[in-house]
Amino acid sequence: MTLAYLAAAWVLGTVAAALGWDLAWAVAGGAAVLAAGTALLRHNVAPALLVLLCGGLFAAGMVRFQADETPTQPTGIAVFNTPDDSNDTDDTHDTVRFRALVTDAPDEKTSSLSIRLAAREVFQDGEWQPVSGGVLLRQGLFPRYHYGDLLEVEGKLQTPPVLPDFDYRQYLARQGIVSIAEYPKVDLLASGQGNRALAAIHGLRRELSSALTEALPEPQASLGRGILLGERSALPQDLTDALNATSTSHIIALSGYNVTLVAGLVIGGLAWLVGRRNAALLALAAIAAYTVLAGPSPSLLRAAIMGALYIVATLLGRPNSGIVSLLVAAAVMTGLDPPVIQDVSFQLSFAAAAGLVLLVPLLRERAAQALSPLQADPRSLRQGLLGMLFETAVVTTAAVVSTLPLIALHFQRLSLVALPANLLVVPAFPFIMITSALVAVVGLVSGGLAALLGWVAWLGLSYMTEAVRLLADVPFASLELRGFNMGHAVALYALLAVLVWATSRRRPGQTTAKQLLRPVVRMAALANRPLRAIPTLWLAGGLAVAAALIWIAVFSAPGDRLEVKVLDVGQGDAIFIRTPAGHKLLVDGGPSGRLVSEAIGEELPFWDRKLDMVILTHPDDDHLAGLVTVLERYDVKEIVTNSQATDTGTFAAWQRDIEEKGIPCHTAKTGEWIDLGRGATLQFLWPPDDASPVESDDTNDDSVVLKLAWGRASFLLTGDLEAAGENALLQSGVDPQATVLKVAHHGSAYSTSESLLRAVRPLVAVISVGEDNRFGHPSSATLGRLDDTIVFRTDEQGEVTLSTDGERLWISTERGPPTPPAP
Repeated sequence: MTLAYLAAAWVLGTVAAALGWDLAWAVAGGAAVLAAGTALLRHNVAPALLVLLCGGLFAAGMVRFQADETPTQPTGIAVFNTPDDSNDTDDTHDTVRFRALVTDAPDEKTSSLSIRLAAREVFQDGEWQPVSGGVLLRQGLFPRYHYGDLLEVEGKLQTPPVLPDFDYRQYLARQGIVSIAEYPKVDLLASGQGNRALAAIHGLRRELSSALTEALPEPQASLGRGILLGERSALPQDLTDALNATSTSHIIALSGYNVTLVAGLVIGGLAWLVGRRNAALLALAAIAAYTVLAGPSPSLLRAAIMGALYIVATLLGRPNSGIVSLLVAAAVMTGLDPPVIQDVSFQLSFAAAAGLVLLVPLLRERAAQALSPLQADPRSLRQGLLGMLFETAVVTTAAVVSTLPLIALHFQRLSLVALPANLLVVPAFPFIMITSALVAVVGLVSGGLAALLGWVAWLGLSYMTEAVRLLADVPFASLELRGFNMGHAVALYALLAVLVWATSRRRPGQTTAKQLLRPVVRMAALANRPLRAIPTLWLAGGLAVAAALIWIAVFSAPGDRLEVKVLDVGQGDAIFIRTPAGHKLLVDGGPSGRLVSEAIGEELPFWDRKLDMVILTHPDDDHLAGLVTVLERYDVKEIVTNSQATDTGTFAAWQRDIEEKGIPCHTAKTGEWIDLGRGATLQFLWPPDDASPVESDDTNDDSVVLKLAWGRASFLLTGDLEAAGENALLQSGVDPQATVLKVAHHGSAYSTSESLLRAVRPLVAVISVGEDNRFGHPSSATLGRLDDTIVFRTDEQGEVTLSTDGERLWISTERGPPTPPAP
C-alpha cells in the first residue's frame, strides 16, 4: 500500500491547492505533523521516511497546482480581447485579424458550430506576427471545418464570461481557451496543416460517426455516437435532460464501462488464438487505441490508466488493488494536468470508481450474508437472472451513492429514480456499445450491411431512450437542491465513510434486520425458482424478439389519412407531410439539422430512410440549414425550389449535396399540380415562372406557396411571404381558400394581411416560431388579425399534427391547448 499512500498525498495536496489553502500555512502545519510523526516513529525508520515522503508530496502537489494556475494578466491572443467594460459600438474598432488551426472536431449545437482553434499569427502593425493561445470560434452550421484546417479569422475577440452560477471563463481556461470569436468573417487558407497522425485519427472518428448517422435514425444515431465516441453535443436536449434527471448520463460519459468492455472483448476473443498473456498485451494496445480514438476525456483517461495498471499487474503476477490503481491514476493525471482536479467529469468518474472499489465488495458481502439463511444454495445469487439482477443492483447502488454528493453540489439536483433507471439501463450497455461499434466499423466498408446491423443496434438504443424518458416523466423524478455547497458535500462523504466503517463490522441489530427482511427475501426466492430454470441467454433472446415484433408492429401500422405535421424546430419552418397513399414530403428544414433529423426519425420507421420530395420555399437559413443534413442522411427522390440563389455557406453546401447525389431538382411553377394518390393533390400557387411582379429585394416575397388538398380539407403553406407578395398572389387569380393556414414568416407583422385572411378564410392557423426569439415573433398585430381563428404555436404547443380523412380534421399537439380566439 506504500504506493497508495504516496499517490494519495500528491492528490490531497492538489485538492488542498484547488480549495485555496495557503501554501505557507500548509507547509508549516505539515512540518509540525511530520515532526510529531518522526518522534513517534523514531525507533522505526521506514514508517518515518514514508510520513516524510508523503508530506513532501503533499506540498509538491500544492506547488504544482499553483504553478499551473491561469495567469491573471492576459497573454498571447487574449491580449487582443475586447475589454469587458467597453461600450464602443463601432464594429471596426477592436477588430482582430488572425490565423489559427482547427484543433478538434466541431461541436455542433442546435443551429451553430463551436470550433476550437489554436492561434498562430496575428496581423499587427502592418505585418503578421507569431501568437499563441486557444480561441473558441462560434459560427453557423456551414461551412464545416475539420481538424488541420488553417483559417484566417477577422472579427472581435471576447474574454469568456463568468456566469452567475458557473465560471465559464475558468472552465475554458482549463482547456487552453482564452478568447471567444462570435460569428466573425472566416476564410479557409489551407487544409491538412495539423499533425498527420492526429489527422488520421480525426478522420477515422469522423467516418465512424458518419457510418452510425447513415445507418440509424435520430435520436438513436446521436445516442450511439455518444456511447461509442463520446459525442455528447449531438444528443437532443430532451434526451439529455432525461439522462440528467435519471442520473444515467454517465452511460454516455466514456469511462470504465467502455474500457472494461474493450479489454474484455479483446482478451476473451483472442486468448484462445494467441494465448492469454499475448491477448492481455493486445488489450493494452486496444485500450490505448480506443482512448486516443474517442478522445482522452478525464473520465476515459482515468479508466484507461486503471485498466492498464490492472492488466500490467496481472501480467507481472503481482497482486492488483483497485484503490491503488485509482489513486495512481489520479496522481498521474493531476501531475500532468493539475486543473483536471476541478473538472466535474473527473470528480464524478473518480467518485464512481472509488464507490465500485470500496462499496461493491461490502454491499455484496452484507447483502449475501443477509440473504444466506433464506437460500438453500448460497451460490444462487451468482447464477441465473436473479444473480444478474443482484450484481447489477449492487454495482448501481455503489455508483449512485458514491456520486450523489458531487451531483448535488455541481448540478443542485437529486434524482429519486436513479437506482431503478440504472437497473434498467446498465445491463443493456454492453449490447448497445457492441452493436453500435459493429454498425460503425462495418459502415466503413458497406453501408448496406451496416443498415442491416442497424436493425439490431436500434433495438438497444431505442430501449435505453424510452426507458430514461419514461422514468424522467415520473412525478418528482428529480428534486432541486438549491444552496447545496461544499460543506454539505464533505459532510455527506464523511457520513458515508462512517457508515462504510460501521457496516464493515458486526454491530447489534443485524439479526433483527434479517428477520424483518426475511419475508421479502423469501418471496424473491420463490419468484426466482421458475426463472432460474430458463437459461439467461434464452430468456434475453426471447424478450429481444418479442420487443422487435412489437416495435415493427407499431411502426408498420397503416395510415389512411392525410397528415401534416408542423415540426417544432425553433425559429424556422419545417413541415412533414404523409399522404394517404404513403408518400412522404418535407417542406423546409428549419435552422437545425439535428432538430429536423430527430423529428423525422420519430415519424419514420427506423428502416425507412427515404423521402419522396423535399420542397425548399426559399433559401434563408431558417428554412434551408436543416435540409442540408436531411440530404446527407436520407434518400431524397426529388427536390422542388424557387429560382433564388444566395452566396451563403449553407446554400453552397446544399448545392454541393444535390450535385454529388444527383438528385433531380426543378423550380416550382405557378399552377403546377401533383397527384399524390387516392385523390390528394399538391398545387403550387407562387411564385410565377416568369419575373416576379413584386418590386422588392426581399427574397421572402418569392417564397414557394403551395396548397395541399384532400376532399373537403386543405392546407395553405405560405413560406415567408410578406404583404407585397400576398397582394401579388391574390391579384394572380389563384384560389388560396384553405381549411388550415400555415402563417407566413413566423407571425411577422408584415405578413398575413387582412386581404389574405379574407381570401383564405382559415378555420385553423399554425405559427412555426421559436420560443423567446429575438424578433418578437409572432407579432401582436398578426395575432390580432387572427382573432377569429384557432391559433396553434410551436413555441407554446410544440409539434402540431393535423390529420384528415377528407371530411373531418383532427389536431393534436405535444403540449398545451391552442390559443383561443379573442372574445
